[in-house]
Amino acid sequence: MAWQAAAGLIAAALFAVAAQAADPRASPGPPVERAKPVPQTPFYALKPEERKVLAPVERDWNNLPGYQQQRLMQSARRYPSLQPIQKERFDTRIRDWAAMSPEQRRAARETYQGLRKLPPAKQHELRERWLQLHRPPEESSEPDLGQRPASR
Repeated sequence: MAWQAAAGLIAAALFAVAAQAADPRASPGPPVERAKPVPQTPFYALKPEERKVLAPVERDWNNLPGYQQQRLMQSARRYPSLQPIQKERFDTRIRDWAAMSPEQRRAARETYQGLRKLPPAKQHELRERWLQLHRPPEESSEPDLGQRPASR
């Protein structure tokens, strides 16, 4: 159960990080007036490259609020400049997010918000524990050359 929440958290992190940048309350400094709602953009109006990157969320696109569409479009614009491993991570996370039910997405958002409220040391501890559980087994640094001990 905990790993499911962590997997949901990872998928939610893709969207939540962008939300933090777009949320004026998240930035330090004087209070900012509430921004006007961001208009929605139809999926067909996206550039072909953006549509290709965002294809996993096409089915839900019209139900997304404008601010979320804008964050996803920004991510799609940055996609070509990502390193291959970053592209793979983005692709996996957006596919996982698109496959989640609305209830799973809500739970992932709540988990993410709860984790953000923890002290940094506790966040680090939980991240390290999660990584230990989900890292592939490390391969031996010494290659097995098939050598046998010398017989006497």
